[in-house]
Amino acid sequence: MCGPLQRGPCSGACYHRRVTAQQFVLELGRAMHALGSPAYRVEDTMDACARALGLQGSFFATPTAIFAGLGRPGEEPRTHLLRVAPGEHDLGRLAALYAIRDDVTTAMTTPTRGLLRVREVMGHRTRPSHGRELLAHVLAGGGAAVLFGGGGHEVLVAGSAGFLVGCLGLVSQWRPTFSDVQAPLACALVAFVVHLLAAAGFGLSVPIATIAAIVVLLPGLSFTTALAELSMRHLSSGSARLLGTVAVLLSMAIGVGLGDRAAELLVGRVPATTGEASWWGWQVPGLVATWIAYSVLLRAERRQFGWVLLGVACGYGGARLGRETLGPELGAFVGALLVTIAGNLFSRFKRRPSAVVRTPGLLLLVPGSLGYRSLATAVAGDFARSAEFLFQMLLVGGSIVAGLLIAGVLVPPPLAVEPDSRLRSFGP
Repeated sequence: MCGPLQRGPCSGACYHRRVTAQQFVLELGRAMHALGSPAYRVEDTMDACARALGLQGSFFATPTAIFAGLGRPGEEPRTHLLRVAPGEHDLGRLAALYAIRDDVTTAMTTPTRGLLRVREVMGHRTRPSHGRELLAHVLAGGGAAVLFGGGGHEVLVAGSAGFLVGCLGLVSQWRPTFSDVQAPLACALVAFVVHLLAAAGFGLSVPIATIAAIVVLLPGLSFTTALAELSMRHLSSGSARLLGTVAVLLSMAIGVGLGDRAAELLVGRVPATTGEASWWGWQVPGLVATWIAYSVLLRAERRQFGWVLLGVACGYGGARLGRETLGPELGAFVGALLVTIAGNLFSRFKRRPSAVVRTPGLLLLVPGSLGYRSLATAVAGDFARSAEFLFQMLLVGGSIVAGLLIAGVLVPPPLAVEPDSRLRSFGP
């Protein structure tokens, strides 16, 4: 057994293995962050992997950076700073990372091969075809219009406007610098088009059509994640994420205000109308459209489509059940509870990320639309209704977080590293 200061081929080999193990832990944390994992999940995974590989680590994740102190037990750890940026949710690649993590921590493969596999997964970024992505935005807009209580006109307009949102999304893929203004510009374009159609006599509810068309851009999931991080005492990450969410919502509300005002100057003000509510039987096609859209937009693999459907069904069914028993605001608690329990059970039995089930389910519950409506009414000058929507958003978000926390107690998620794993430490 070689010590850290000994010379010779053995000490060099041990030193190389330790350095590789550290690189694996760092790259795994960076990759999970890039695929949308919350701070507490990144920190817990990095800590569990470090302990399994015979390392002592201390980790601190934020939405834009990861600080890590890594070293052998009893030695002064080396501090690492990883500059990271919030990434898109990619359920397929996230499941691949979990498989690599399990293979390395159970000694099925070496940290060196695990490091290469992590880099291969992150370097191989698969996107659906442009046609499938545009279709997903159309289905997301139309499905959301049905679930929001809109009629046929709202579904048609929201689906068509969703196509425009998808086109701008493709432009942001070709021009990365365009992504910074994609959301407010898409909101302005959608508000302008919806206002023109309403002014032309195409009777519809402007708020429902507008919100449904831009529902995929609303950062409601980030808002819920921020509240969850704050509840779990990840104060720095939660505060930063919460402020980032508010900034995105504000920019989107400004975009809607500009688009609506431009259309009003062109064709005049449109009288408020509620539109015609759709028949309740259209809820099932709306859910199917939402399921297909989320499966594509979340980059789920084909074998994960059924689990995405489970998350959507649990979120919708739980929210409907909770709304009838607890009221509209607290109803999200039941939906979040069922979605999280289903996700944790899936993760326990399949050893795959619970986000495969949890993320699409929470997307049906997140209060992003309420936050947008709060800021949009404030931009329009109606501060009384704006405050009402704001408190509703906070109450719905708190209900979702409560459901997440209680479900984690009832059905805890699996450990990142099983206690009975027999692993060789890298050092004496």
